[in-house]
Order: sequence, then structure tokens, then C-alpha cells
Amino acid sequence: MIAVDVMSGEKPPEVIIRGALKAVHELGVSVLLVGDKSVIENYLRKLRFINRLKVKIEHAKEVIGMHEIPTIACKKKRDASIIICAKLAGEGKVHGVFSPGNTGASLVASLMHIGRLEGVLRPGLATFVPNLRGASIVIDAGANLECTPDYLAQFAIMGEVFASKVQGKKNPSVGILSVGEEKSKGNELSMKTYDLLKDLDFNFVGNIEGYDIYDGNVDVVVCDGFVGNVVLKVTERVFKLTFEFVWQEIGYHLLQRIGFALGYPAIRKLNKKIDPREYGGAPLLGLNGIMIIGHGSSDEIATYNGIRIADIVYKNKVNRLITQRLEQFGFKKKPPPLEKEKI
Repeated sequence: MIAVDVMSGEKPPEVIIRGALKAVHELGVSVLLVGDKSVIENYLRKLRFINRLKVKIEHAKEVIGMHEIPTIACKKKRDASIIICAKLAGEGKVHGVFSPGNTGASLVASLMHIGRLEGVLRPGLATFVPNLRGASIVIDAGANLECTPDYLAQFAIMGEVFASKVQGKKNPSVGILSVGEEKSKGNELSMKTYDLLKDLDFNFVGNIEGYDIYDGNVDVVVCDGFVGNVVLKVTERVFKLTFEFVWQEIGYHLLQRIGFALGYPAIRKLNKKIDPREYGGAPLLGLNGIMIIGHGSSDEIATYNGIRIADIVYKNKVNRLITQRLEQFGFKKKPPPLEKEKI
């Protein structure tokens, strides 16, 4: 069963519920809708949904907003939907969580109530970036703005497992995002991380540059959360800007509009490839559970795909494999609690 936070996103709860029901119908999963019980029941009646074997409701009387400070909000709003989702996951009552809410609150709630896998120093946010060969994983995409070489080394290991078991990539390649391919290029963090990764038994290709992400030359891109979040936001805007330029130019001439009509099927396929909704959300890897964090604007399609990813992660035992790989590479000792875990 996947817990779905239906209250925290920017879209009305009905939109998230529709996505969850789509996952029930098409994927055969069970979902637990977490939020205001009366609101959820009203929407289910409106949608004429009666299959309560696959759909359950968990009441949550509070919501953490997008602009609230995560640590403060998670302390004060103990009955918030994302807090309840994380508690259920931590207690093993659900297999995973999808939330389109406050990213920071999802992170803090996860650390408070789900915790980290043994040996994990910091969870890493892994996001999909479309490229010429499909999609790469960028990790970390914003959960850890300041990182150590050990953090990045673990991100590489977790990302490699995810790319292999969720994306189905055979022997996925791993690279460090830097300012040049040479080992001597980059800052102190990237160079020390290079020294850690070069001796590990996996497909480490060394340093990569920004264009390698979009050319599809590497499957797992490793960087700190500050850089990763910039990559993510720039990528989203550039993709949208490209289509905006196309629409502007098409409107100027009749022949261009005719040409667009002829090429529309190809453009529609392209749009689907780069549409972030098709990837559902970003998994927070390294938790002792499954948390998929969707965009605040997640709609029915994004919710469906977020639940789909959570289900794949669970069925492919990704967390168990991450633990095994960390132990294989010498990350055995359980690290001390993070400050956020002490909240």
C-alpha cells in the first residue's frame, strides 16, 4: 500500500485523488489517501468510486504549506498530512509515500519518522533529467546544500542501484559533475570524491561536464545539492522556454502553422519525453522506507507516475540492495543521528 499526501500540493485534492485512483486501476496497487477525511470522502462520492478494498483513508487535520519553515512546521503540526504519511511508513504500515508538498517538510518528516538505512550518512534526492538516450539521475538535487566527499560517494552508490533496478540500466555509468573531464579539474569536493570513487567496483567514468547530462553520456550524475538543484531548475526552465520560442515563431506565419500541424505528432512525443510529470517525482534515497517527492504543481499524471515509481522501488527491493552495496564498499557503521532526526 502506498500512502498519498492529497492535501499538501498546489493542486486541489481532487486532482491528486484522481491520480491515485488511476494508479489503482492501471497498476493494481492499493493506496492510502491521507488528508481531511470529509474532503476525501466527498471527492470519492463525486467520482463514484466504491472499491474500498484498494483505497483507504487516513485522517489528517493539518497541512504544511509550501512557504512554511520545515523544521518549525514539523514540530508544531504533528497531525499534518506529510507527518502522518512518514509515521505510517516508519511503522511499516505502508510500503511507500508520495507527496507533492513542501520538499523540506518531506525531508524533515522522513528523517524524524522513517530514519536512514544503516550506514547512510545523508539521504540524497535523486531527480530524473531527460536526455538523448532516455533520462539520467542527478543526485543530490537539493536535499543537502553542503556535502562532504563521503556523502557524494554514497550518493553515487545509491544512484547506481536506483538506475539499475528502477530504470533497468545494465551496469549504469556514474560520473561527477565538474568543470572539466580531467581528474585535476574541479573544486576540492569533486577531486576528493573522485579519489573515493575511482577504487570502487562499479562503472565510474570520472568527471563529466554539464552537456554530458543531456547527451546521455552518463547514467548517474553526482553533485552536491546546491549544484544539483540549480541543474534541475535550469533544465525545467530551458525545456519550457524552447517550446515557448516555438509557439512564438509559429504564430507569425501561416506556412509555419501548417508545418507545425504536419509535425505535431513528433512534437507531442518530444513534449512527453521532457515532461517532468512523466517521471512522477524525486525519490529520497537512503531512507529506511520509500519517499517520492513530487513537484508542488503535480497533477493527475504526476501523481500516477509518482506512485508507479514508489511501487517499482518497493517491488525491486532497492533499499535492501543499497544497504548491501554500502556494506560492500565499507560503509558499515551506523552514523550518529542528524540534528533533524532529534526534533
